[in-house]
Amino acid sequence: MTDIYKIIPNDEESEFITAYFEAVNFTETGEDGQPPYDADLDDDFRKECIVDCMSFFQRSRPWLSGNHLAQAGHDFWLTRNGHGTGFWDGMSRENIYPQAELLTKLAESYGEAYVSFEEFMT
Repeated sequence: MTDIYKIIPNDEESEFITAYFEAVNFTETGEDGQPPYDADLDDDFRKECIVDCMSFFQRSRPWLSGNHLAQAGHDFWLTRNGHGTGFWDGMSRENIYPQAELLTKLAESYGEAYVSFEEFMT
């Protein structure tokens, strides 16, 4: 396969994507009835997440501060999945995201993501 079919994130995108996956681990692993912390994600799920992250990042970049890209990665996961915090959260809204409402609507437009883990697939 040639490089034209590969997605290679730049440093800012990588920071955002890494934080997104940290949030996935935080909410979806380690509790009773959940896979262990750092369980291997299904490859297809991981690829879909990267595509969603790259898309969201490019669409929202004008409203994201370079100092808070990791927080934005976390907030994208939390907001799109309705975890009760995220872009619209009080502290984040006032201090980090002047366009919190716009970012919330954009994140929600991606729909909820359902996590798949390698060893827990049927």
